[in-house]
Amino acid sequence: MSSKYNVSVIIINYNGKRFIDQLFRSFMKMRTDGITYEIIVVNNGNEDHSIEYLKEHYGGMKQLKIVETGENKGYAGGNNAGADQAEGEYLIFLNNDTAVDENWLVSLYRSMKEMPACGILNSKLLFFYDYVTVRFETTNKVVLSSKIRINQVEYQIDAKFCKNLVYESDKLSCFFDSEIAVPLRNGVVSSQIEFFCMEDQGKQSSLVCCNRRAKLKNHAWSSISLICKDLALNKYSLIQNAGSDINEYYNGYDIGMGERDAKKYQQKYEITCSCGASMMISKEDFIKCGRFDEKFFMYYEDVDLSFRVRKMGKKIMFCPESVVRHIHTGSSVEWSPFFCYQVSRNKLLFLLKHMSWTKFIYWFLRQSAASIRHRNKYQLMGCMDAVQVGLLGKDIKFYDKQKK
Repeated sequence: MSSKYNVSVIIINYNGKRFIDQLFRSFMKMRTDGITYEIIVVNNGNEDHSIEYLKEHYGGMKQLKIVETGENKGYAGGNNAGADQAEGEYLIFLNNDTAVDENWLVSLYRSMKEMPACGILNSKLLFFYDYVTVRFETTNKVVLSSKIRINQVEYQIDAKFCKNLVYESDKLSCFFDSEIAVPLRNGVVSSQIEFFCMEDQGKQSSLVCCNRRAKLKNHAWSSISLICKDLALNKYSLIQNAGSDINEYYNGYDIGMGERDAKKYQQKYEITCSCGASMMISKEDFIKCGRFDEKFFMYYEDVDLSFRVRKMGKKIMFCPESVVRHIHTGSSVEWSPFFCYQVSRNKLLFLLKHMSWTKFIYWFLRQSAASIRHRNKYQLMGCMDAVQVGLLGKDIKFYDKQKK
């Protein structure tokens, strides 16, 4: 199969204007070392005029190609549309809510060439910002608001970045060994981090960050401010994905999620599944294994593809030298109605396709019962739609009918 380029980078745009600059500026700093490539942006949705912005600011890039789908075809359908127009020997599927490292492309391409048994190569995904740790010193318990201010800008603390505390949507109950990872949203310039104390049951409680200590005032409804310096010496990166896998409940998960980028994530290893946020596959293998299954629309489509590539006798590998900064769920929100519907539906479709009828029926009943118990109608819609698609071959899309 003759190819015009070594690599085609395929990116889905769905109202992603806010991500364009960070991604394309990172392309401009990227090493190529003679590797030829094209960038294919697939337009799945443009209500924010993102495509016009892309053309105005980056249209001069000779390797840029824009593919119009005419509708939102999801991750699976959008990437298939991009692959149809790709002229590269290898395809890289890359999320738009990312910024690539200087060595991202070179590392993927060279590693793939060195490993002929590799079917898919998975980049190392780091959370977009670096972090510093705020630690608590208290003899009992401190209750803080879950909203803090970083250099006068409000930030909602994410449960993924908390350790040894009780997290609620509006408050955090912190103890002596509690820690919060705070993002350096302004880089390594000196940061003022402000917490709001709702309740302090300790004596002479303190917050500690970057060897700076701020004492609480021993009464509720007071603010505590930390001026953090030496951020460059104390910052660290957190893993978002170092490969993917599925657990005993057939839920997909990210290897290394929320862990520091340590030695074990700095070497190549085989993985079960690849994460679709940044992965490379030869166009020949992509076509041979049947491309993305568009029934999945979004979520589990990368797991499904990985299983089919492995059935071809190829390996899925993690490439630690290829680094991507990822905002994570930039196009959808975790536990939103859309997220609940798609994950519930696609997990069942994956089971039917790769496991057995018995497992499909068992998990359909179990998942439906849990949806009813938790009163999550969107998860239940996903279960019902999986039956329509998987067993009857009809996609009536309960979720879309609900929105109308």
